[in-house]
Amino acid sequence: MTDKMSHSDVRPTPALAPDAEMVEPSRFRIRNVKINGQGAVVHVQGGGSYHIDFELLHDCSGCGNAVNQVIVGLAGQDRAQASVWNGKQRSGGGLKVVNAGTHVEALAEDNPGPAEWVDVSCDLVVPDEPGVYSVRARYAQAYQGRLMTAEGRVIPQPEYQDVLGWWKVDRPEGPGPESTIGTIIVEA
Repeated sequence: MTDKMSHSDVRPTPALAPDAEMVEPSRFRIRNVKINGQGAVVHVQGGGSYHIDFELLHDCSGCGNAVNQVIVGLAGQDRAQASVWNGKQRSGGGLKVVNAGTHVEALAEDNPGPAEWVDVSCDLVVPDEPGVYSVRARYAQAYQGRLMTAEGRVIPQPEYQDVLGWWKVDRPEGPGPESTIGTIIVEA
């Protein structure tokens, strides 16, 4: 089940305006969302796979040495669909392997300097049923996630399933409207 409305009930859905940011307090910020190269809100003729690009700034001084992730999916679903960022406290600073030689080894960013905005992307699958689908983001701390920056996408990485299960950790309904980064409207 996804957080959607029938075509006849379409009401404004929170999404990022071109100059706005989605903020996960004390964790990360997202801006400049583009769905299939357009804006943060798109009207489409059917469901299927849609490409999401955005800028991400992860800056979590309270995260210690934890490996953090940013995950993306559709509101109302039980799991996230994609992990887009994996790293320590701050985004930027280049690629490295964390937890090397263990069963939770993964590609990550570990920036010792100030956090930097990074471009990330993923593909999401939207049902082929008319409605309004909210694209949302949240954090996870599952040891492994994908690093989908331009540098990271060059290196084959699995989609780690444990991190996608964080979608409802501490949020029984999943990420709320404040976590909306985009909207896909499937037309009838």
